[in-house]
Amino acid sequence: MFEIILTILIISFFAVVGYAIYRSSSRYTVAQRIERLQEEQTPTQSEELQKPFVQRVILPIGDAVGRLFRGYTPSEQAERNHKKLVMAGLYPRVTGAQFQGLCWVSAVGGVVVMFSLLVSLNKAPGSSLNFNDPFNILYLIVALFGGYTFPQFMVGRQVRARQEEILASLPYAIDLLSISVEAGMGFDAAVGYTMRRIKGALAEEFSKTLNEIRLGKPRLEALEDLGNRTGVDELKIFITAVVHASRLGGSITNTLRVQADSIRVRHRQRVQELAMKAPIKMVFPLVLFIFPALFVVILGPALIAILRNL
Repeated sequence: MFEIILTILIISFFAVVGYAIYRSSSRYTVAQRIERLQEEQTPTQSEELQKPFVQRVILPIGDAVGRLFRGYTPSEQAERNHKKLVMAGLYPRVTGAQFQGLCWVSAVGGVVVMFSLLVSLNKAPGSSLNFNDPFNILYLIVALFGGYTFPQFMVGRQVRARQEEILASLPYAIDLLSISVEAGMGFDAAVGYTMRRIKGALAEEFSKTLNEIRLGKPRLEALEDLGNRTGVDELKIFITAVVHASRLGGSITNTLRVQADSIRVRHRQRVQELAMKAPIKMVFPLVLFIFPALFVVILGPALIAILRNL
């Protein structure tokens, strides 16, 4: 009996010592740290329900469908989708695979809606939906194509709106950047100061560029990526001039001053062009809506008087 108790005590002693050594080892520390990080990153049910409906439901569906069609999607199409998402400011919230999946989901939804519409239109007595009719097949094909291109159309609108926002704030931002550099700030500090003073898409792009520079990316490469992300020609021209001046050892201050004047002139010309297009765009509302109302108001009493005399 004594030997059994002694054996149990010895085994327990070595087990406790081994566990203590394992707890004090670096491997256990790393494992515990990984578990804490996983617990922090794992969202709870309440946090998951607080996310938008698109992020909780729509994007996972698009991701699942995108994985199914990944082998059938050309690489050029995937690259164009990725570029559009970056220019629209949606990446990395929406990936290229999720967007491609949403296109297919929208295509199927368009076919379902068109099919339901055709069925509802053929509910009259004696009529039935005939798929041998080429027009019905054409309607379904058009619905398929329209549903597939609808997400691309929406992203394209987002890209154009974002580019217009960047164009609107670009002259002020470049003026502020030029003044900051002339006042003695470094280029990175001037970009950070300009980012804090402006708002919108351009401030977000400046923030991304500064983060890339802080993470070790070369400044000129980060600036070139800034122009490629936005797709704005005026910003690309400005970045090209700054990059050339830096590589050739020119004065950044003079380059910024010249580019600020040039961007201001182009902005004024663009506003004048839009102002000159306004009368032409006003012709269609005038002819379709305003002129008929004027004719009714002006000629109406005269027609009523003529009818009474007759």
